[in-house]
Amino acid sequence: MAFGVILYLSSAVSGRRQIWPLEGTIVEIGRSSKCAIQLADGTVSKVHSELSRAGDGWLLRDLGSRNGTRLNGQQVSEPKAIKPGDKLEVGQVILDVTTEADPTPTIYSDAFDLASSLRIPAAQILSPGVSPATGPGAADIVHLMAEVGQLLILPRPLPETCDLILAIAERAVSATRLVLLLRDRPGADPVQMAARIKGGSATEPLALSRTIMEMVLTENTAVVTKDAALDPRFKSQQSIVLQGIHSAMAVPLFDNTRVLGLIYADSVDPRAYYGQRELEVLTLVANMAAVKITNARLLEADDSRRRMAQELATATGIQRGMLPARPPEVVGWRFHTRLESCYEVGGDLYDFHEAPNGTVGFLVGDVSGKGMGAALLMSSFLSSSRTLFDMGLSPGELVTRLNALMYRNSDPAHFVTAFIARLDPNNGRLEFVNAGHPPPYLIGPSGMRTLDATGIPIGMLEEFPFTVGSIDIEPGDLLAVFTDGIPEAKRGDDFFEDERLEGILKELAPTLDIDELGPELIRRVDAFLDGEPRSDDITLLLVSREGTQAS
Repeated sequence: MAFGVILYLSSAVSGRRQIWPLEGTIVEIGRSSKCAIQLADGTVSKVHSELSRAGDGWLLRDLGSRNGTRLNGQQVSEPKAIKPGDKLEVGQVILDVTTEADPTPTIYSDAFDLASSLRIPAAQILSPGVSPATGPGAADIVHLMAEVGQLLILPRPLPETCDLILAIAERAVSATRLVLLLRDRPGADPVQMAARIKGGSATEPLALSRTIMEMVLTENTAVVTKDAALDPRFKSQQSIVLQGIHSAMAVPLFDNTRVLGLIYADSVDPRAYYGQRELEVLTLVANMAAVKITNARLLEADDSRRRMAQELATATGIQRGMLPARPPEVVGWRFHTRLESCYEVGGDLYDFHEAPNGTVGFLVGDVSGKGMGAALLMSSFLSSSRTLFDMGLSPGELVTRLNALMYRNSDPAHFVTAFIARLDPNNGRLEFVNAGHPPPYLIGPSGMRTLDATGIPIGMLEEFPFTVGSIDIEPGDLLAVFTDGIPEAKRGDDFFEDERLEGILKELAPTLDIDELGPELIRRVDAFLDGEPRSDDITLLLVSREGTQAS
């Protein structure tokens, strides 16, 4: 790369396009406001990765982030050089490497002579007072419009609706071929939904001019070619309509809000002539049909949502039923739990296990991802952990076995952060493994401390030497274990953050009962969100030892 060429990173963050020049020697990327490139996204760590200047170029490094950094789809485990055209994935945020400060796509247009064509904006044809239903044949057109009106009333599946629309269009205009195409979203190529040839259904796709198609879809314009032999669009390589076409016509399927697709008609009959009247009639048919198609899609979507709601309600009941009905009752100890999913089902979990020797095992976990996929992995993880708890394994042995199971049975991109512990209620001794989980807080008269990570998330590597930590919970102490749905609760570009959580726990722990503290903490999170929906599941487990420390 020539010296002096400036590279830029660009990305769409929170719906806005942002561009950052790479300047200086070190450029940090992360969620923190201290980073030169701040990405306000929950999948991005505070200081996630960095770019360092190397000669005339830049090297990308991951800084031990939770969700990883990728370059062109490959995990960055060691410094990698970047170049224009590369794609960086920081968590789930994609950044493009470019040499332009304001990259915009190049738009190409084909110049052609429209001498043999007629173009009329659909809005003009559909405006009040404009109707082809006058003059010769007016009664037939009125009858045809009445038939289309009946079509709007009768409920039918979308494919059947599209085929009936073409049957009516075939009566409106004389055509050798008719095809109806719909697109799923703006900019996407439309998909053929129905086609007819000489009065019968056509099962093979029909070819048509891409130039005309794009004009109809992007400009909401009805187009007719009076003599295809003289139209340069049908001579170019872009035109893929079969030879022998005399007249062709395409009109938008416009539902008065957006263009859903188009109806295309052509004829090889030299006696057939498409003019303004034919164009207006087919446009009116297409407009009424588009309203029906929108209604059919809404009906299908509503049916699908209803079925999904029923399935999710069942899944929610099953998932909730897997969690402990109530915390254990242990003399001298109090436990409190809360789990609130941001969707019907989620990937957060907690569990307790009372061993015959009197110790109490517990865990809090967070499966990567959200929704049904995370819920299925959560169920598998919870079942496996219970089996291993029953075997009387220590936290270190349990995590090692869970890690091997998760690695073998799931994609490495899916993992679980977890805090797994075993408590001896007699002396307050807590043994734990923090597998890449947000550090829990231990709050007491002597202050606050964190139980930092002792290993990586479960399932990321086939083998890992997890370390077991230990701590004594004294009388009057409170242990708060939570998932990142609390510190990473997001309002606009601001996060709840660990510092705010620490302050609330220090304020509330000395004065509130454990069953009051949990709801109040969640209330503070919701107050921070100020009406914005939660973007992640929230799980909270509180453990307190009754009594006071000896002075």
